[in-house]
Amino acid sequence: MPRGSAAGFPLPVEGRGRIVSSREGIRPPSFHVASEKLWVMMRFENLRYASAAFIAVVLVCITGCKLGPDYQRPNVATPAQWRQQTSTPETIANIAWWNFFQDAALTNLIAQAVTNNHDVRIAVARIEQAHGNYRAQRSALFPSIDASGGWTRSRAPSPFTGDAITANQFNLLGLLSYEVDIWGRLRRLNEAARAELLAAEETRRTVYMTLISEVAATYFDLRALDEQVEISKRTLESREKSLELTRIRFSNGQGIVSELDIRQAETQFYSARATLADLERQVALRENELSLLLGRNPGAIPRGRPLSDPQLHEKIPAGLPSDLLLRRPDLLAAEQRLIAANANIGAARAAYFPTISLTAALGLQSIELRDLFDTGASGVWRFAPQVATPIFNAGRIAGGVEVARAVRAEALVNYERAIQSAFREVEDSLVSTHKLAEQLAAQEKTVAAERGRLELSTLRYEGGVSSYSDVLDAQRSLFGAELILAQLRSVRLVAIAQLYRALGGGWQDASVKLTQQREPAKEEDQK
Repeated sequence: MPRGSAAGFPLPVEGRGRIVSSREGIRPPSFHVASEKLWVMMRFENLRYASAAFIAVVLVCITGCKLGPDYQRPNVATPAQWRQQTSTPETIANIAWWNFFQDAALTNLIAQAVTNNHDVRIAVARIEQAHGNYRAQRSALFPSIDASGGWTRSRAPSPFTGDAITANQFNLLGLLSYEVDIWGRLRRLNEAARAELLAAEETRRTVYMTLISEVAATYFDLRALDEQVEISKRTLESREKSLELTRIRFSNGQGIVSELDIRQAETQFYSARATLADLERQVALRENELSLLLGRNPGAIPRGRPLSDPQLHEKIPAGLPSDLLLRRPDLLAAEQRLIAANANIGAARAAYFPTISLTAALGLQSIELRDLFDTGASGVWRFAPQVATPIFNAGRIAGGVEVARAVRAEALVNYERAIQSAFREVEDSLVSTHKLAEQLAAQEKTVAAERGRLELSTLRYEGGVSSYSDVLDAQRSLFGAELILAQLRSVRLVAIAQLYRALGGGWQDASVKLTQQREPAKEEDQK
């Protein structure tokens, strides 16, 4: 069989071996050229009409409707002012955390935590996941363009002669597919994916805010334990001297000190030693806890100022209650999840309506590889719109809409609960800071009174007016009062840090702090 034959008979060849149809072979070359030009003109005319139709469909899609309810922020009852403080526009939440905390050691620990903490890294990874999901969903709004090329070699009997023939087919095609979003299904899904991305970003800020508060609280607790350890060491040393003095007086046999006094002094001494051991254990546990927050293995923690020195801003205005909805990232994240759930209702409802898909192909096809790029004879195209509409699905679409509405209702309840919880956290923190300040002032006076009591009890005992039990009781009371005072200092600082978090402060990125630290250094270098 001659080269290029198909279907059992030879195909005429014109010019430089270009394959033409059998009908063209019996016509003069001029007629063939004219008919080919006419065919090419008709093909491009059809392409123009197809392109115009495609553009018209895209415009209809862009201006089409979107099913489902548009989001509107729910009406939330906000208090006019705080119960424990007069509301003013000024708030400590506007202060960056590296300016709010005044202990350099603490700010360095926070900077390490926001960089290396595991929860922060997980939150960043979830942002990347949400961003990838948003990009993938957004791509559905645009046409998909692909390319394919192939070669097929087959052997089959000819329908005319019955002889087996071998044929080749080469193709190089560009493929286009597009879903016409008349009902807004894809746009609603894109709206939901964007809201989820914003929610992930606000969640990262929430993790920052919570982490900073936890690092500060753990650090203040650690510093309180350090102070209690020092108090215990001083008390233990004092009681050891008192015990030795009591033993010396008892050994002299003067009758001033009895064996009961020795046993009472020993009880006080060993009690202080036990307290010291427990406090040192708690110090190690707090260091390990803080190391985990810093994202590193357990180890020693550097210390800064003592708790008696200023640690935070003394002024703690709470701002306006209504501003809390726009400032706290956890509330913003809850609202974005509500927006996503609201958009999914429209996407679910769009499943009731027909889906219109457009597919098109344009390329080259030939039975000879050398003729593949001869667009006059090998060019091919295809345009295939398709409509699919649901007829019966046994309630599947209705079930999907019901689920979407229920998810939105749940998201709304979560949003309202988050708002009320935020108001409660602020109120709790405000009352705690105010009352702890009063309690701290009273405890300082208690410690001063206990010290005076111990001095008087010692003088009375040495003068033989009172028994040694009065001295021991005064020592025990002073020791407990000093431990409580150190703990109250820490608890008050923790309450202020929690108020800072409750008001929405502390989510600022540490990179901003590093940038601000570099700028003065650059200015110094330029000078």
